[in-house]
Amino acid sequence: MAIKKLPGGKYQHDYRLDGHRIFKRFSTKAAAEAHDLQIRNAKAGGTLVDTRKGGKMRFHELYEEWIARIEESGARGTRPASPVTVAGYQQIYDNHIKPEFEHRPLAQIGLPVINAWLRTFDGDDARKRAHLQLGRMLQFAVDSGYLANNVAQNVVINNVPTPQPVREPVALRIGQLKELARQAGTGGRYEGADHDAYSLLVLFAGTTGLRWSEVAGLRADALVFGARPEVVVRTTLVLVNGRLEFRDTTKARKPRRVPIPPSVAEPLERHVETRGAEELVFTSPSGTELRSSNFARRIFHPAIERCQEADPSFPNLVFHDLRRTAVSLAVSAGANIKVVQQIAGHKSAVTTLDVYAQYFDEDAHSSARAVDALLRGEND
Repeated sequence: MAIKKLPGGKYQHDYRLDGHRIFKRFSTKAAAEAHDLQIRNAKAGGTLVDTRKGGKMRFHELYEEWIARIEESGARGTRPASPVTVAGYQQIYDNHIKPEFEHRPLAQIGLPVINAWLRTFDGDDARKRAHLQLGRMLQFAVDSGYLANNVAQNVVINNVPTPQPVREPVALRIGQLKELARQAGTGGRYEGADHDAYSLLVLFAGTTGLRWSEVAGLRADALVFGARPEVVVRTTLVLVNGRLEFRDTTKARKPRRVPIPPSVAEPLERHVETRGAEELVFTSPSGTELRSSNFARRIFHPAIERCQEADPSFPNLVFHDLRRTAVSLAVSAGANIKVVQQIAGHKSAVTTLDVYAQYFDEDAHSSARAVDALLRGEND
């Protein structure tokens, strides 16, 4: 690096970056020396970036590199992202990011541009998701040497509010679960047709905690009956870009075994006794794969409405709340954390505790009352 005085009185700083010789001029020698110190420190810290790359690259080119990396090794670089995850990123990009940034050079994406874009959103949830993805993409640009810093991560200036939950999660009591299951097997879209299987489906999901994709993709050979009935969760049926696709893997990327209550296993065994090993356990009345939207509209929501007609205090819920119901029932029955982790399908028991902490808090009070009863019953 060198600083020299030019004939016109200005000072020129001469340095090399990525094999290229770069010149920068300053009005004073002090300014040139300050820049020289800044460059030396950046080189020593490994943060010196030739931002001219960002001036040449369009944002859509960055997106194509980023989404290819996601497909290959995921957001954390540890394993390929699932098709559902990739489709979600693509949808956010197409709907919210592409219209504003597609043709912009990376170097022209600054805080004013981002903040003006954020103000165009009507809802906090879409704003939060889009801003998060933009931040990930710009961080990829920083890591790839296209940008010097990630302006999307300036949380103070961008001030993206955390969306407020639209509804509180629900866990049904055992009586409510049984009534919901009963209603799912009567009335609704298929009133007059045999659809007792949907009653069984609700009971099964509400006691095993399987996700919708795991229930919909469940094959008969995954069920084990006998003295210790259980389900081996190893396949899923997921919606990717509007099309249902089978995956020989679960969200946790490995099979798990979940016990089935005998009172659920008995009718379940009768239900699948004529099915082949590869056939689906639960299907539509015509025998095709179940779609979550159709099941919710034709069976699940009408069943909830009928429950609420009989009991106005019956909660509003979504299918995923049956997972919470299964966890809540297991905890109240005295299951230890490893069993609950198995039901929830979490990689770590810490995750289970974080997600379902409120149920363990309630269980702690029940345990304290049980200990108190023992104390009161002791002889002096």
